[in-house]
Amino acid sequence: MKKNKLILFGLFFILLGINGCGNDWDDNESVNVVRNVITKDSELFKLIEGVTSEGNNPTEHVVCLDFIYPINVLVYDSDLHQIGIHNLIGDNQFSAFLGQLPSDHSISISYPISTTLADGTIFRINNNQELKLAIDSCSKEDIISYCSGLFGDNSPCVWKIQYTDGEDNKYTSGFFEANGDGSLTFRFDGTSYVGTWVFLFVDDKLHMNIHLGGTSQVAQDLSIDREVEVTETEMRILNGQKDIILRKSCQTLTEYHVGETGPAGGIVFYDKGSYSEGWRYIETSLVDLGPFEWGCSGSQTQSISKPEIGSGLFNSAVIANYHDDLTNYYAVPAICNALNNGTVAAKKALQYNLNSYKDWFLPSENELQLIYQNLHTQNLGNYTNSLYWSSTEIDGTTAKAINFSNGTSVSAAKIPSVGINTRAVRYF
Repeated sequence: MKKNKLILFGLFFILLGINGCGNDWDDNESVNVVRNVITKDSELFKLIEGVTSEGNNPTEHVVCLDFIYPINVLVYDSDLHQIGIHNLIGDNQFSAFLGQLPSDHSISISYPISTTLADGTIFRINNNQELKLAIDSCSKEDIISYCSGLFGDNSPCVWKIQYTDGEDNKYTSGFFEANGDGSLTFRFDGTSYVGTWVFLFVDDKLHMNIHLGGTSQVAQDLSIDREVEVTETEMRILNGQKDIILRKSCQTLTEYHVGETGPAGGIVFYDKGSYSEGWRYIETSLVDLGPFEWGCSGSQTQSISKPEIGSGLFNSAVIANYHDDLTNYYAVPAICNALNNGTVAAKKALQYNLNSYKDWFLPSENELQLIYQNLHTQNLGNYTNSLYWSSTEIDGTTAKAINFSNGTSVSAAKIPSVGINTRAVRYF
């Protein structure tokens, strides 16, 4: 369903002031000449495609007006000879018709056509000039308003940088808290960065401008002005081959208790008591993902690995980014160690998808310990009496695992002699 079908009332009077022509042929010419022709490579054709499209991107579906059907559309060949007429009865049909039109064909709309505004007002459009004016006059303003409302709605929501294969995951686990006044805070690895944000159009493309204060590397990397694609729950900040993916995460209104089923279909094992940092609860998946290696043996992924509750996602992203940056590690693990098999437990957890929830990761040592204490000792969660990987690293060759037969924390070789299980968790 299209949103924000809003138009300035002044536009209605502007349209009335423009002389229209309700016919597609000029009767004053000795030879009939097509009027109001719309070629497939014209700006107006693209605007009409945007009006009728039902895509997820606001640049496609936030429009000023809505056609009142049926509408008659005439089709012409490359010599502008009429070769057909189509009676269209809805946006989907109109959009499909435009998409299938051959590149050397043109169309004209049988004017006048009627449009309706958000308040129910109906007015007539009589020619291409009026139609283009109607679409141009408010679509960009509406798109900016719509996107700004999503990003800075002042509700208990944050926009998290989502780990996505092949994209820019450098700041995964970081999140933006945006305010309606154009201010924001970006939080990453325990540090807050204050800045501003705005949506704007640059060369007819929707851009997101973020500015973080200071001279830190984070501020330099995330002070950006880039084209953006937006849906209600996701923003894709375009950057050539690798984009930054933001996913909206809001405070749940449902109260959960340890042992209950979580929103993704897992089982809740921790409640920190209040919503902060974009989450309150942690749930675990109900199945083991497999016995994997921790990762490259002989290299340390970070100088200090975190065991604390709330650090599992950060750890997992660091681990995955390290291995993603190695040249073809997953297919040729010998570039790290001849004994590695190319599996990485944290990467497998980040790639997990359950019931369309894609924000899983490998738990930290303390998070994994909570699973043992709060679930496994109560025979919940389908865990076995075996070793499970944490995302907490010790050094170049070892990482922390929990023995679920007795709950002890052990130092395990990143290339274990006996398989170590992997289980994914998520914050919400």
